[in-house]
Amino acid sequence: MASHALSLASRTPDQESWRALFHRQVASNVHFWLEQIEGHQATPALLQSERDNILKALNRALQTPDAWRSAVSLLRAFHPYMERQGALAEWERFVVAGLDACTRQGNRAGEAALMDHLGELKRDQGEWAQATACHEQASRLHALLGDTAHSARALTNLGQVYWLQRRYQEATRTLEGALASYQACHDADGQAFAHTHLGLVHFEQLQWDSALAHHQAAHQLWSETGNREGVARAQHNMANACRAMGDSPQAESWFRSAIALYEETHSRFYLAVATMDMGNLYLQQGQPAQAETLYRQARDVMEQMRNTRGLAQVYNNLGMACTQQHEWGLAEDFLQRSIALWHRLGEPVSQANAEDNLAEAYLKQEKWQSALQVLAAALDRLRGLEVAGRVQSLLSDIQEHLCAAEAASGEVNWT
Repeated sequence: MASHALSLASRTPDQESWRALFHRQVASNVHFWLEQIEGHQATPALLQSERDNILKALNRALQTPDAWRSAVSLLRAFHPYMERQGALAEWERFVVAGLDACTRQGNRAGEAALMDHLGELKRDQGEWAQATACHEQASRLHALLGDTAHSARALTNLGQVYWLQRRYQEATRTLEGALASYQACHDADGQAFAHTHLGLVHFEQLQWDSALAHHQAAHQLWSETGNREGVARAQHNMANACRAMGDSPQAESWFRSAIALYEETHSRFYLAVATMDMGNLYLQQGQPAQAETLYRQARDVMEQMRNTRGLAQVYNNLGMACTQQHEWGLAEDFLQRSIALWHRLGEPVSQANAEDNLAEAYLKQEKWQSALQVLAAALDRLRGLEVAGRVQSLLSDIQEHLCAAEAASGEVNWT
């Protein structure tokens, strides 16, 4: 018995040494990846190939109190890459764990930054109230710390939530305030970020010239700072503005340039969105087969990422492409999937838009009663909303289809 007790005691220092060595290795691994990313040694291709190793390093570090501070720094540095990948479900658990670590160690700057990132994840899942609360809290925390630039970034993200909810006045006011803050602290990347979302607000209200001007400002700023991901997003948005204004050659040129940059920077999510938007250009030009090919590519990515919003949009677009090709069964199936997803996301305008597209498919098949039923549902969904911008345009389309369905239905009943 005595010799056994002595053996256990003699191993205790070794166990403590091994534990200390493990903690040092965990911290060293996190420091290595942090230096690679912050020192711009980790290229997009390297991040792509080493993604799993970085996530393993983060997972271990977040379970090791001695490595929490470094883990939070790596979380913040790696977030833009994961955001471009659209890895919502996988990344959220890391952000939540990082927030918990920041609370335990009293790291207010890390808490504010990760709260803002959590808001972005909640926004992309359509959880507006949670996203708003996260961005508001992040902005307040950054302001208390005297960090004007990061407070403005949280406000910019808040403005994006308002834009998605079609609260345009609030979005504009919030984004203009963020832009002024960025200008005051001479943050060119931040200014470009705010210009981008102001452009999207104007685009949604069909104010093409103003939208294009903001995206051009973002493009110039990001070009000057050498932010290739930013340049790609500006070109993507400029392409959409040009498409809306009827300048198809310029739109296609910007789309191709943006897609090439997204591929270089491994921006998987934005590449899928740009591919879908280029499909919209082909659909507008009466080339539904080419559009459908691009939509299917985007759909595959959105399904892999489980991005509900992206799927809702791409199903809607696939439905329109199939309608143009008289593939009725596919068209109806895709549009009904889109309607269900928009309903789940609580987006009445996008749901009504998909319902209007389904009604158009019914009209082309002379299914008058089916068209009337879905158009009535779409109209009811838009009641109480401000009649402006996209809502006004959509109401006009619905009324046109409703008149056609009523006239045709009346003729059929009369005969």
